[in-house]
Amino acid sequence: MKEKTNGIKIITARKKLTKRELREERAGYLFVIPNFIGILIFVALPILLSLLLGFTKWNPMQGLQGIEFVGMDNFTDMFSDERLKAALINNLVYTGLYVPISICIAMVMAALLNRFVFFKIPLRLMCFMPYISAMVSVAYIWLILLNPEGGPINSILSALGMSNLPGWFTSSASALGGIIIMSIWHDVGYYMIIFLSTMQGISSEIYESAKVDGAGGIQSFFKITVPMMGPNIFFVSILATMNSFKVFDQINVLTEGGPGYSTNVLVYCIYHYAFKEHNIGYASAVAVLLFAIIFVISMFQVKLKDKVTV
Repeated sequence: MKEKTNGIKIITARKKLTKRELREERAGYLFVIPNFIGILIFVALPILLSLLLGFTKWNPMQGLQGIEFVGMDNFTDMFSDERLKAALINNLVYTGLYVPISICIAMVMAALLNRFVFFKIPLRLMCFMPYISAMVSVAYIWLILLNPEGGPINSILSALGMSNLPGWFTSSASALGGIIIMSIWHDVGYYMIIFLSTMQGISSEIYESAKVDGAGGIQSFFKITVPMMGPNIFFVSILATMNSFKVFDQINVLTEGGPGYSTNVLVYCIYHYAFKEHNIGYASAVAVLLFAIIFVISMFQVKLKDKVTV
């Protein structure tokens, strides 16, 4: 094998593999190939089909013969689609509140469970339990908790002297807020576990040295813990952003995108057009839009991380 470096040819010989090494190499490929095939069939192919169907108008009830090529019509129709506009705004509001609040609460919970409480293992399990609970079950529980007439939350607010009680899922002014609160409660335990795993790897000697220098607990948290958690915070921010754009179950169970369009988000908008209006072509075009939005946000987060680390 010949390589060229600064105009000088360097001849390198590839080491001849033994029979055992060849068998191990083939075994490695055999382990990778099924995963590659699965990604190709269940990820790459659906993405490609969604892109192609985005240029068509198709009612699946009419079979494959009902596919009609419409060019860019689906994408141009998005500019006048009030449902889609509301879904986009609601999703951005949801992401803008859900992501930072979840990260802040998860970090505080992780710090408390790491240093300042007894019965750490049972408490960690209690905090993580909501995440492994089915979202449909959680949604029905929160539907009871946030019942505007006699629900526990409104009863507590009323006892505290609040007169203008929120209607939660029955009011367009508070329905999205109720969805965000419930989603944070459900997911924050998972983010906490990720932060906690890193906090446990930070040497206690660093905190002891900071304490000797006169730093308090809050100063140590912001000057030591947060900077050392940088990669984890970045990872959780991407994970939380992806989750915020996948929100569907709680909205489908609790509000079905209402009242009005107040809780309509992009994934539920895709579901509505695909399975209620049977317009697969337009739903695929909206799915392409969702993919583009997530891609742009992810690239922005990666660029931001590179600038911060540099």
